[in-house]
Amino acid sequence: MTIIAISNLKGGTGKTTSAVLLATAFYRAGNSVTVVDLDPQGSATEWAQMAEKAGQPLPFPVTLGNVRTTKNIKENTDYTILDCPPGDPRLIDAAIGVADLVVVPVQPSGIETERMWDTVDIAGKDKAIVLLTSVLIQAKSTTALSDALAEEGVRVFRGAIPRREEIRHWYGHSPHGQLHGYESIAQQIKEARHD
Repeated sequence: MTIIAISNLKGGTGKTTSAVLLATAFYRAGNSVTVVDLDPQGSATEWAQMAEKAGQPLPFPVTLGNVRTTKNIKENTDYTILDCPPGDPRLIDAAIGVADLVVVPVQPSGIETERMWDTVDIAGKDKAIVLLTSVLIQAKSTTALSDALAEEGVRVFRGAIPRREEIRHWYGHSPHGQLHGYESIAQQIKEARHD
Protein backbone atom coordinates (compact mmCIF):
# COMPACT_ATOMS: atom_id res chain seq x y z
CA MET A 1 0.00 0.00 0.00
CA THR A 2 1.09 3.52 -0.77
CA ILE A 3 -0.14 6.44 1.35
CA ILE A 4 -0.27 9.78 -0.44
CA ALA A 5 -0.93 13.03 1.43
CA ILE A 6 -2.31 15.87 -0.69
CA SER A 7 -1.17 18.92 1.24
CA ASN A 8 -0.56 22.65 0.97
CA LEU A 9 -0.72 25.06 3.89
CA LYS A 10 -2.75 27.45 1.73
CA GLY A 11 -6.42 26.80 1.08
CA GLY A 12 -7.97 26.82 -2.38
CA THR A 13 -5.05 25.17 -4.17
CA GLY A 14 -6.99 22.21 -5.54
CA LYS A 15 -6.21 19.67 -2.82
CA THR A 16 -9.64 18.03 -2.76
CA THR A 17 -9.98 18.10 -6.54
CA SER A 18 -6.53 16.54 -6.86
CA ALA A 19 -7.36 13.89 -4.24
CA VAL A 20 -10.58 12.81 -5.96
CA LEU A 21 -9.23 12.95 -9.52
CA LEU A 22 -6.02 11.15 -8.59
CA ALA A 23 -8.08 8.47 -6.82
CA THR A 24 -10.23 8.18 -9.95
CA ALA A 25 -7.11 7.75 -12.09
CA PHE A 26 -5.78 4.99 -9.82
CA TYR A 27 -9.19 3.27 -9.83
CA ARG A 28 -9.39 3.39 -13.63
CA ALA A 29 -5.92 1.82 -13.80
CA GLY A 30 -7.24 -1.19 -11.85
CA ASN A 31 -6.07 -0.25 -8.37
CA SER A 32 -8.01 -0.25 -5.12
CA VAL A 33 -8.07 3.19 -3.55
CA THR A 34 -9.56 5.02 -0.56
CA VAL A 35 -9.72 8.76 0.06
CA VAL A 36 -9.48 9.85 3.70
CA ASP A 37 -10.95 13.33 4.22
CA LEU A 38 -8.89 15.02 6.94
CA ASP A 39 -10.27 18.50 6.26
CA PRO A 40 -12.82 19.60 8.92
CA GLN A 41 -14.71 21.34 6.10
CA GLY A 42 -15.32 17.86 4.68
CA SER A 43 -15.11 18.81 1.00
CA ALA A 44 -14.18 15.31 -0.23
CA THR A 45 -16.94 13.79 1.91
CA GLU A 46 -19.44 16.31 0.59
CA TRP A 47 -18.31 15.55 -2.98
CA ALA A 48 -18.93 11.83 -2.41
CA GLN A 49 -22.35 12.46 -0.82
CA MET A 50 -23.44 14.76 -3.64
CA ALA A 51 -22.29 12.24 -6.27
CA GLU A 52 -24.22 9.49 -4.49
CA LYS A 53 -27.39 11.63 -4.41
CA ALA A 54 -26.97 12.44 -8.11
CA GLY A 55 -26.87 8.72 -8.91
CA GLN A 56 -23.18 8.92 -9.92
CA PRO A 57 -21.33 7.56 -6.88
CA LEU A 58 -17.57 7.75 -6.75
CA PRO A 59 -16.10 4.29 -7.51
CA PHE A 60 -14.07 4.27 -4.27
CA PRO A 61 -14.80 4.99 -0.60
CA VAL A 62 -14.31 8.41 0.97
CA THR A 63 -14.02 8.32 4.75
CA LEU A 64 -13.67 11.01 7.40
CA GLY A 65 -10.41 11.04 9.30
CA ASN A 66 -8.55 12.84 12.06
CA VAL A 67 -5.16 12.80 13.78
CA ARG A 68 -5.93 9.51 15.53
CA THR A 69 -7.17 7.70 12.42
CA THR A 70 -4.05 8.63 10.44
CA LYS A 71 -2.06 6.45 12.82
CA ASN A 72 -4.34 3.46 12.17
CA ILE A 73 -4.63 3.39 8.39
CA LYS A 74 -5.23 -0.19 7.35
CA GLU A 75 -3.24 -1.75 4.54
CA ASN A 76 -6.24 -3.02 2.60
CA THR A 77 -5.99 -0.86 -0.53
CA ASP A 78 -3.30 -0.26 -3.11
CA TYR A 79 -3.48 3.51 -2.53
CA THR A 80 -4.78 5.62 0.34
CA ILE A 81 -5.05 9.32 -0.43
CA LEU A 82 -5.17 11.76 2.49
CA ASP A 83 -6.99 15.00 1.63
CA CYS A 84 -5.31 17.39 4.08
CA PRO A 85 -6.74 20.65 5.43
CA PRO A 86 -4.99 23.97 4.98
CA GLY A 87 -3.20 25.46 7.97
CA ASP A 88 -3.87 22.78 10.63
CA PRO A 89 -0.36 21.83 11.80
CA ARG A 90 -1.42 18.79 13.86
CA LEU A 91 -3.36 17.15 11.04
CA ILE A 92 -0.79 18.08 8.41
CA ASP A 93 2.08 16.74 10.54
CA ALA A 94 0.17 13.52 11.24
CA ALA A 95 -0.62 13.01 7.55
CA ILE A 96 2.92 13.76 6.40
CA GLY A 97 4.26 11.46 9.12
CA VAL A 98 2.43 8.41 7.74
CA ALA A 99 2.64 9.32 4.05
CA ASP A 100 5.02 7.70 1.61
CA LEU A 101 4.63 10.68 -0.70
CA VAL A 102 3.34 14.25 -0.24
CA VAL A 103 1.75 15.78 -3.32
CA VAL A 104 1.78 19.59 -3.06
CA PRO A 105 -0.72 21.11 -5.50
CA VAL A 106 0.03 24.71 -6.37
CA GLN A 107 -1.21 27.23 -8.87
CA PRO A 108 1.68 29.31 -10.22
CA SER A 109 0.92 32.60 -8.46
CA GLY A 110 2.70 34.62 -5.76
CA ILE A 111 0.83 33.79 -2.54
CA GLU A 112 0.39 30.15 -3.49
CA THR A 113 4.06 29.61 -4.17
CA GLU A 114 5.04 31.17 -0.82
CA ARG A 115 2.91 28.68 1.14
CA MET A 116 4.05 25.87 -1.15
CA TRP A 117 7.66 26.36 -0.01
CA ASP A 118 6.54 26.04 3.63
CA THR A 119 4.73 22.79 2.83
CA VAL A 120 7.76 21.38 0.98
CA ASP A 121 9.97 22.30 3.97
CA ILE A 122 7.64 20.49 6.39
CA ALA A 123 7.35 17.38 4.21
CA GLY A 124 11.01 17.32 3.21
CA LYS A 125 12.35 17.15 -0.32
CA ASP A 126 12.53 13.35 -0.19
CA LYS A 127 8.73 13.04 0.29
CA ALA A 128 7.40 16.18 -1.39
CA ILE A 129 6.60 16.43 -5.07
CA VAL A 130 4.92 19.52 -6.50
CA LEU A 131 1.88 19.29 -8.77
CA LEU A 132 1.25 22.39 -10.86
CA THR A 133 -2.51 22.92 -11.16
CA SER A 134 -4.86 25.31 -12.92
CA VAL A 135 -2.04 26.13 -15.30
CA LEU A 136 -2.25 28.27 -18.39
CA ILE A 137 -0.08 26.27 -20.74
CA GLN A 138 3.16 28.05 -21.73
CA ALA A 139 2.54 30.90 -19.27
CA LYS A 140 5.71 32.61 -18.04
CA SER A 141 4.67 32.13 -14.40
CA THR A 142 4.56 28.35 -14.91
CA THR A 143 8.01 28.26 -16.47
CA ALA A 144 9.45 30.54 -13.77
CA LEU A 145 8.05 28.37 -10.97
CA SER A 146 9.29 25.16 -12.58
CA ASP A 147 12.76 26.68 -12.94
CA ALA A 148 12.79 27.90 -9.32
CA LEU A 149 11.76 24.47 -8.04
CA ALA A 150 14.46 22.77 -10.11
CA GLU A 151 17.09 25.18 -8.77
CA GLU A 152 16.10 24.25 -5.20
CA GLY A 153 16.14 20.52 -5.93
CA VAL A 154 12.38 20.12 -5.41
CA ARG A 155 10.73 17.38 -7.45
CA VAL A 156 7.92 18.37 -9.79
CA PHE A 157 5.60 16.08 -11.72
CA ARG A 158 6.20 15.97 -15.47
CA GLY A 159 3.37 17.88 -17.07
CA ALA A 160 0.81 20.05 -15.31
CA ILE A 161 -2.92 20.11 -14.75
CA PRO A 162 -4.39 22.70 -17.12
CA ARG A 163 -7.02 25.22 -16.13
CA ARG A 164 -10.27 23.65 -17.36
CA GLU A 165 -13.82 24.67 -16.60
CA GLU A 166 -14.84 21.01 -16.90
CA ILE A 167 -12.75 20.12 -13.83
CA ARG A 168 -14.63 22.67 -11.71
CA HIS A 169 -17.98 21.22 -12.80
CA TRP A 170 -17.05 17.72 -11.63
CA TYR A 171 -17.46 18.66 -7.98
CA GLY A 172 -20.32 16.55 -6.62
CA HIS A 173 -20.20 14.12 -9.56
CA SER A 174 -18.21 11.07 -10.50
CA PRO A 175 -15.60 12.32 -13.00
CA HIS A 176 -16.01 10.98 -16.52
CA GLY A 177 -13.92 11.14 -19.67
CA GLN A 178 -10.37 12.39 -19.72
CA LEU A 179 -8.93 13.47 -16.36
CA HIS A 180 -6.77 16.24 -17.87
CA GLY A 181 -3.39 15.01 -16.71
CA TYR A 182 -4.23 13.12 -13.52
CA GLU A 183 -3.79 9.80 -15.37
CA SER A 184 -0.18 10.78 -16.05
CA ILE A 185 0.34 11.85 -12.43
CA ALA A 186 -0.96 8.47 -11.20
CA GLN A 187 1.38 6.67 -13.60
CA GLN A 188 4.35 8.73 -12.44
CA ILE A 189 3.56 7.85 -8.81
CA LYS A 190 3.32 4.16 -9.71
CA GLU A 191 6.67 4.32 -11.49
CA ALA A 192 8.29 6.16 -8.57
CA ARG A 193 6.92 3.60 -6.10
CA HIS A 194 7.79 0.65 -8.40
CA ASP A 195 4.25 -0.75 -8.16
